[in-house]
Order: sequence, then C-alpha cells, then structure tokens
Amino acid sequence: MRYPSPCLDICKYKIRGGHCIACSMTKMQKARFDALRDAEAQARFIRDLLAQQAEVKSARTWPQEYAVKCERHGVAPPYTLQEG
Repeated sequence: MRYPSPCLDICKYKIRGGHCIACSMTKMQKARFDALRDAEAQARFIRDLLAQQAEVKSARTWPQEYAVKCERHGVAPPYTLQEG
C-alpha cells in the first residue's frame, strides 16, 4: 500500500520559508515524499506534516481534503480527522 502525495496540486509557495499555502510542504519536502517507497515512512511524513501545518498556521482544510484524496485512492489516511 502506498499513500497518495500530500500535494493538493495548488503549489503556491507563499508562506514564510517557502511553504505551500495548500499543504504547507516546501519544494524539497515534496521531492522527499515522492522518493519515499515504504508506506510507514510515508505515514510518518504525513503525520509530521500535520504538526508542521499547525506550527506554520497553514493548510487548515488540508486534513479533510487529503482524506478525500486518500478515499479516491482506496486507502485510509494515516491519521484521524480529530488529529488533523
């Protein structure tokens, strides 16, 4: 099982530090996720991304939108919506 990319295909790196307004990833993080092949490493990355979103105060709707994306790919997100 693989998780879909956390990217929501908006890619506007306008938040301080070069974070995307939609997912809060930087360009480097986006490339790093794409290189991950292990589902557990991907899940860990996504959970860390949730913490990063809270820290930079961005991507407030991302958890719900990513859950829908996961559903379309036939996987459950690696978090509960209460966490996200």
